[in-house]
Amino acid sequence: MTHPTWELSVSDNNAALVLTPCPGTKGTELKASLEQLKAQGVEAIVTALSYEEMEKAGVAQLPELTQELGMNWCYQPIEDDCAPNSDFDSGWQQNSPKLQSVLDNGGKVALHCMGGSGRTGLLAAHVLLERGWELDTIKTEVKALRPGAFTKSVQVEYIDAVAKQATK
Repeated sequence: MTHPTWELSVSDNNAALVLTPCPGTKGTELKASLEQLKAQGVEAIVTALSYEEMEKAGVAQLPELTQELGMNWCYQPIEDDCAPNSDFDSGWQQNSPKLQSVLDNGGKVALHCMGGSGRTGLLAAHVLLERGWELDTIKTEVKALRPGAFTKSVQVEYIDAVAKQATK
């Protein structure tokens, strides 16, 4: 059994975002899910779950196993069905340059929350806005892969505000 993933090409150098439900869920064991992501070319994984959510899902080892397999792990928790809080921005300023570097060099970055839609879509939008994508294009491309993305009004309002700030 393979862990579900959806790949979004971000440039002409094979770089891609890999949108996915939480590794170690959907009937695939955590280590097998992470090994599959690594085999797909993923060099960094961004987790939007809290430590409590990882514990509850039985994937508390996700950060350690990701790093043991030679991938970078970035922690960007967002409460489910909510917009990111102020702590998100400081973490993002630290993590974003690493993620952009992976993509600039033709690598892949996996983004996940629990189901791989709502919070995952917000993470993808952040990455792609920084790469100069238009927000309407981002929403269209991400929703084509993950129809559940950008369906919560609080999340849509949040990313609309981020995009407006980015164009100033």
